[in-house]
Formats: sequence, C-alpha cells, structure tokens
Amino acid sequence: MNEEQLARRVALMIESIPDAFFSVDKRWRITYVNREAEKILEKRREELLEKNMWNVFPGMMVSSFQNEYFKAIAEQRAIEFEEYSPAYDKWFEIHATPFSEGLCVYFHDITERKKTDERLLRALETNNHLAAAIANTVTGVTISDPNMSDNPLIFANKGFESLTGYTAQEVLGHNCRFLHGKETDEKTLDLIRQAMRERQPITAEVLNYRKDGSYFWNELTISPVFNESDELLYFVGLQADVTRRKQAEQKLQAELELAKAVQQSVLSPPLYESNIEVEAIYIPSEELAGDMYCWYKIDSHRYGILLLDVVGHGISASLIGMSVRSLLQGLITRLADPVKVIKELNRHMRNLYAAQQKMHPYYFTCIYVVVNTKEKTIEYVNAGHPPGIMCTVEGKSRWLDRGSLPVGLLSDFSVEKEVLSYQTSARVVLYTDGLIEGKNQAALQVTEKLQQFFLRHRHTSTAKAKELAIETFVTEKKKDDICLLVITVD
Repeated sequence: MNEEQLARRVALMIESIPDAFFSVDKRWRITYVNREAEKILEKRREELLEKNMWNVFPGMMVSSFQNEYFKAIAEQRAIEFEEYSPAYDKWFEIHATPFSEGLCVYFHDITERKKTDERLLRALETNNHLAAAIANTVTGVTISDPNMSDNPLIFANKGFESLTGYTAQEVLGHNCRFLHGKETDEKTLDLIRQAMRERQPITAEVLNYRKDGSYFWNELTISPVFNESDELLYFVGLQADVTRRKQAEQKLQAELELAKAVQQSVLSPPLYESNIEVEAIYIPSEELAGDMYCWYKIDSHRYGILLLDVVGHGISASLIGMSVRSLLQGLITRLADPVKVIKELNRHMRNLYAAQQKMHPYYFTCIYVVVNTKEKTIEYVNAGHPPGIMCTVEGKSRWLDRGSLPVGLLSDFSVEKEVLSYQTSARVVLYTDGLIEGKNQAALQVTEKLQQFFLRHRHTSTAKAKELAIETFVTEKKKDDICLLVITVD
C-alpha cells in the first residue's frame, strides 16, 4: 500500500465508523466532526469547525456533561458516561478521551435503550407482574438470586434467548458464567464480581459466547434490587449486543497502528559516507502525529536534510505529514536551495485547502539544512521550529534559528536563509519539541542543556551521541512524538 492509498483509507475510516465523533482543542474549539455527528447534532461540519463547543452544542451545557469533559482533561484519562440532553431530547452514551492537544469524543444515541431500562425499573419498583413487563423486551434481561448457592439465574427473557441462543429452560438454575470463554477478560470479570460483592451497580463490556460458540460483545449492566429493609433480593442483568461498535473501534485502532507503521517505514535510514554521517531516532507517542524527517543526496557533495512537525495530532496531522513527505525527494533534489524549498512547501500547504476554504487550516514547523562538504558550508532555513544546534570541534556552538514563519501559516511571507562555514569538523543537531517538553522544566532550559550536552560530546561518535542524548533527555513517558537528528561533517 503506497502513501496516497493509506491516506485515503484512513480518511474514509474515520467517516465510516458507526459512532458519532468530534474533537476539540484545549480551548474547546471544534477541530473535527464526522458525518454521524453531523446527523445527530443536526448541523453541518462547516457550521461547527473552529467554533467553541459550548456555544454550538447547547445540549452539552448540562453541568454533568461539562463535569465529565473537564474531569477527562484534568485527570488525563478516558471517561465513559451516559447523560440526557434536554436540547436534543435524547440520551447519549459518551466516550471522552483526552490527548495532548485536546479531547476526542465518541458518542451514540441510546434513547431507546434507556426507555426500555426505565420501563424495567418501574416494573421492579412496583414489583407487580414483573415477568410480564420484561418478558418480551428486545433487551436481554436476566434475574439472579444471590441468596441461593452460586447466585443462579431465576429468570431469562426472550431477548436473552435471542442474544445468546440458549433457552430459558437451559439456563435457569445456573450461574451465568456459561457465557464466558477463552477470550473473556478476567480483569473485567473481577470488576463485575467486586461490584456484586459490594452490592453496587456496574456496567461493563465483556466478551461472551453464544450456545453455537460464536462470540459477541456484551454491554452488561447489573443492578442490585433491595427490599424495604435494605436486604438484597436479586441482581437484574441487562444485556445489549455492541459487537458492531467494538469491531469498529478495533478496526480503527488497527488502522491507526498501520498508519504509524507506514509513517515510520518511510523515514530515511542512517547515512554514512566519507565526510558526512547522519543518525536519527524517532520515538512515537501513543497517538498519530505529524513528525517526519528525511535526507537526500543532491549531488556528489551536497546533502539536503529536513525535519518537520505538523502542528496538532491525530489522523489529520498524520495525513498532512504523509502528503508533504511525498513531495520532499523531488523538491530537495530539484530545488536544493533552502529558500526555494520552503517557499514551494508553503505554496503546497496553501493550495492543499484552497478549494475547501472552511476547513481547518493546517501548518507545520520545520528546519531544512543543506550541507556542502566540498565548500564546507551549512545553509539552512528554520521555519518556526525549535532552534537547531551547531557545534564545532573547537568547542564553539550556535543556534540555527533564522528563517521564516511556520509553513502554511500565511500565503505570502519572507524567508531568510543563513550560511555557516566550518573548518575541520562540525556537528548539527535537529529535534522536535517532544524532546524538550517536560513536566518540571521549561523548554528553553532543556534546549540550553541540550546545547551543553552536545558541546561536551562533540568528540563522541554520531551514533553514540544520539543514544546518550536519548538516555539523558527522555527520562519520562512523553505525550508527543520525539525526533532527534545528529549530523556530523568532517
């Protein structure tokens, strides 16, 4: 599969998932909306992109929605919840997952399921004609008796029979563990058992098996029922087949892993020639991102080396990175000059969305270096990227920080290149911001430490210097991708 085919496949994938999906940045501005979300929210994506979600989603202003989203951001963990929206007169099941640039939200309409649940609860509260009230509901319903040995089932409705393939006569008197199989997750089962021991309600997604051996993902809700004396009478279980959604989520995850693998496969391999060495390392985060590097031999004595970082994360950033990557070999070997290459990349980025004016504008930072081993020069343009570092064997160093604004930010901007020379040997270090961003130190402090590190190790081999830098500066799990390039000229 080539880069273009992968880009199309990933773009189609996010639009074809059955769940509604949108994402927001840290300022709650909407950055992506898929077709299913447009349908449920009854708004076109052009009306939503770049807008504050609290303004355009009045149904999300309910305090419980806000509390859960803020909790996901504050605790940096995925949150799942169900909530009713008065504005849409619907119940939603919502999965909110934070990432370094904001929040991704999957949701779907569960109004019909909630209506079924409410009817059941009313029947339980009155306790009149319970079996008749739930016998024919499409939701699987079971009742077990915890006061009997092994908590056996004492009731199973037709919905349960249709879902599992077992008849009520086959399962009554048995604990429902007959639905478990070799792939059923024991940790999930432990959570369910703990909730039942503590007489607490629980909802969990568990892999179960039908009578014919086929599996299904069961969204299982178990609720305890008490009498007026707070004595536990029954456990009521509600079962819903969510296999289609789980398979879509798994497919999406597999596609994202494939996209990551393809991204890494197109990175340039180490370069070792008589008077230049280039080593690099790419450490991916858990998310897709737009970090990319490459180098090409322009002629017998010139080498073009580029490192870029698309602003943002996720599928969009990855697609932009792959789109730019497909141009780089031709641009570098044909134009060579840093000013010309940066201007041509900027033209490409501006044209990429010219026909889609309402789409979110993307841009990237980069640093492009041309090494001339014959003239012993290093010319570069830094387009809004963290400053590169140049160290000489004599112990002098300087920043590579001249150039331009990020690529794609403006249609017309000035680009300035700088030409540096070296006498004997020198080392150039390029990196993305993932290397210098940390919890306890400012990026500027880390950058200065990085400069001092490579000054101390100016006589260390290219590969060893790269390895030591990673050991020194990557001491915690990073939320962003990390790229580090070490170039030695002699």
